[in-house]
Amino acid sequence: MKIDHANSWLPAIAEAIEEGYIAIDEQDRIIAYNKSALKALQVSETQIASPDFWKAVRMQPFAAIAQRKEVVKNRKLCLPQSDGGHTWLRLNGKPLVTGTATGYILTFTDVTRLMDTNASLNRVINELDESQRIFKSVFDYSPAGIGLISSDIVWLDVNESLAATLGYSPAELKGTDVFDLIHPDDRQEARLQIRKLMEGETNTYRAERRYLHRNGDYIWVFLAASRMLGIDGSLRFYIVQMLDISAARQLITQVQEKNIVLHATSVDLQQKIRQLQEFNSIIAHNLRGPATALMDSTELLGDVHSEEDRGTLLEHMKTAAVSILGTLNDLKEMIDLQVSKQSPFTHCELEPMIRQVWKLLSPQIEEKNAHLSLNLSVPVINYVKVYLENILFNLINNAITYTRPGVIPDIRIETWKEDDHIVLMVQDNGIGIDLEKHQEQLFRYKRMFHRGYDSNGVGLFKIRNQIRTFGGNIEVKSESGRGSSFYVYFNNRVYTFQQDE
Repeated sequence: MKIDHANSWLPAIAEAIEEGYIAIDEQDRIIAYNKSALKALQVSETQIASPDFWKAVRMQPFAAIAQRKEVVKNRKLCLPQSDGGHTWLRLNGKPLVTGTATGYILTFTDVTRLMDTNASLNRVINELDESQRIFKSVFDYSPAGIGLISSDIVWLDVNESLAATLGYSPAELKGTDVFDLIHPDDRQEARLQIRKLMEGETNTYRAERRYLHRNGDYIWVFLAASRMLGIDGSLRFYIVQMLDISAARQLITQVQEKNIVLHATSVDLQQKIRQLQEFNSIIAHNLRGPATALMDSTELLGDVHSEEDRGTLLEHMKTAAVSILGTLNDLKEMIDLQVSKQSPFTHCELEPMIRQVWKLLSPQIEEKNAHLSLNLSVPVINYVKVYLENILFNLINNAITYTRPGVIPDIRIETWKEDDHIVLMVQDNGIGIDLEKHQEQLFRYKRMFHRGYDSNGVGLFKIRNQIRTFGGNIEVKSESGRGSSFYVYFNNRVYTFQQDE
């Protein structure tokens, strides 16, 4: 009675089981199945009962197991579907034995999602593994230096290239503070860039920076840094790539230096052209007149019989000859300056030189009770000493010479840096110059603007040529009755490279 009651529940129990099953008798006929089986196989009741269905290609793997009636346990089987997809089944099979017959039962579960997930996971794992192998290969064998830096800025790992760039082995760098090898002047910028990475203001940065090599020298490197985040978005480490660019920077510096020298040569050539033009003008104006007078006097000499007239004529001839000789000597001095341009540059200390010039002019200084004040922000100038002494002498002598009656001469000398120049200023409170009238003639040969003073109009002409010979320049600011300020611009950069050549 209890068995009969239980048998009445069997159909309901079969349908409640989530795992699909198919029961087969000794003649390979399907004698039982449940709805879970239809769902897992994606077939209808009509299809599952049809012999043709089981002969279909996609069902052959499943049908073969049922026909062999072999014992299977947790076997995975993939069945293609008509829509192009697939279904993965996990199978269990064993004989079904009764008192009078032996059949076979297959139970199965759809594990497609699990298998697809595992397949996806395996692909991700394989891709990750491949990525790690690629990264390790790049890390180990890259000609560029690569390093991993922890959040507390120590080297976690470095490749051979980075270690070799700095002159160490990887083992020696691991665990050391990154900032220890950065040049002190570059550390502040490095800390700022690291902070921006750490706080997420930027994901990467590039920089040129100096690092201390093991041999004690600083080298220039180009580096690119980025951050590596974990799945949760937290910082794991920084990745730094590094290239030694010391040689490239040296080449760039050499090119810049050559360009500077080329520019200086061009300036020098232009100056020579201007000087030739000026020399030509001097010859035309200062030699032609006395030479003509001398020739005229020579022609008249034969016609003069009076000793007095003859003496007068000879005196005129002598005056013309002296004038010609003086002009030729001045021109020779300027030409000698060009020829001897390779005179050695030395570090000239200005204050001792100024004091020496002041001492040489002491008679005029004591007579006029002149006062001198110095403000030498640049105390040393790299220049040809004899030329610098001449420049100082002429400018200071002019300041003491052209003074106003009743006014104590106050002479101020200053130096400072201005771009690529060192500027020397000599300022006085003398009679000044009317630049509206004389600006164009100020540095010309034998131009004089004040009568009654001991001057031949050659000093400013000479020092301007000396200054321009080495790429410098001289300018003046002046007002009649208020004094003058002369500014000498020494092209310090050009001097340096000329000395290096």
